[in-house]
Amino acid sequence: MRCRKCQLCLLALLTLLGLKVYIEWTSESRLNKAEPRGTLLRSTTPNAEPTLPINLSARLGQTDPLPFAYWNQQQRNLGVLPSTDCRTWGTVAASEILDFLLYPQDLQRFLLSAACRSFPLWLPAGRGSPVASCSDKDVPYLLLAVKSEPGHFAARQAVRETWGSTVAGTRLLFLLGSPLGLGGPDLRSLVTWESQHYGDLLLWDFLDVPYNRTLKDLLLLTWLTQHCPDVNFVLQVQDDAFVHVPALLGHLQTLPPTWARSLYLGEVFTQAKPLRKPGEPFYVPMTFFAGDYPAYASGGGYVISGRLAPWLLQAAARVAPFPFDDVYTGFCFRALGLVPRAHPGFLTAWPADRTRDPCAIRGLLLVHPVSPQDTIRLWKHLWGPELQC
Repeated sequence: MRCRKCQLCLLALLTLLGLKVYIEWTSESRLNKAEPRGTLLRSTTPNAEPTLPINLSARLGQTDPLPFAYWNQQQRNLGVLPSTDCRTWGTVAASEILDFLLYPQDLQRFLLSAACRSFPLWLPAGRGSPVASCSDKDVPYLLLAVKSEPGHFAARQAVRETWGSTVAGTRLLFLLGSPLGLGGPDLRSLVTWESQHYGDLLLWDFLDVPYNRTLKDLLLLTWLTQHCPDVNFVLQVQDDAFVHVPALLGHLQTLPPTWARSLYLGEVFTQAKPLRKPGEPFYVPMTFFAGDYPAYASGGGYVISGRLAPWLLQAAARVAPFPFDDVYTGFCFRALGLVPRAHPGFLTAWPADRTRDPCAIRGLLLVHPVSPQDTIRLWKHLWGPELQC
């Protein structure tokens, strides 16, 4: 009789435990589906270690029934992107996409050279790169990798004089393409002087246009593996962002080791969809890509673990090119079985009417966009003794 009661008690406890697990699971499922952009996700615990399966179709959601869009078909059949004769991929794309000539000109140009990812550093005639490798005694804890364009002199100077100025454990680098633009002014002499004077410009010999921002990511990852492999974290950020570096460092230093090892942190977009209206800045034709985007951190600014650089390069070789850098990074992380972590301190659609309020930024980690003038103004007020919030 006593054993019978024990069995009933045990059965009741197991039932209650199963019910608790079910309730938590369904609650998290509802949360994941309804999660707005920019809020702190409480979804599944991400893997601590990246993996890269032989077949990426299931992991990237490219399973039957497969859409007829070109990217989806390419990803299903892709082994590795060509490392030589890279323009063949673009030539094939142009011939197989029936309405290719109706694509925006920038998207056409991107696709024709999208598989070309090996570019030399742009160096002034007769000069070497002034950007030093990370020495064994001077490895940054946080590398501030700022995506800029050759003509954005004011934005770079504002960063140098404010949040990018020397902070213990950090190092500042700007990522740029060639200063000789397409139909624009020849900025070679100005950029050469800036590069030699500050020593913080990583310049590569490719056309610096918005659709080539992914190249900056990939070439930075290559540079990291060769010149700064032991960096803990990398902030990849636009030059019109404002970063509260001490607060960001404080947050990173409190992360659990398992989170830190595979970190992908920022303002996270979940279940975002392509924009289908021609003429919009992020227009994606139906014949090119079908489906939802992966979860990804906004390109305004996000942090990754430095140890992931070689993993991301391996993933990128097996993920079909996509024109938007932040979405493509999301695809690469998904290929590795990793998910982004959202933090409410990253706000990448910062309202213009709040850019003059240092109290609004004091409790945040990163805001975007901010003009060079407001960046300097905010910095002075943020650290001024007269600030009362």
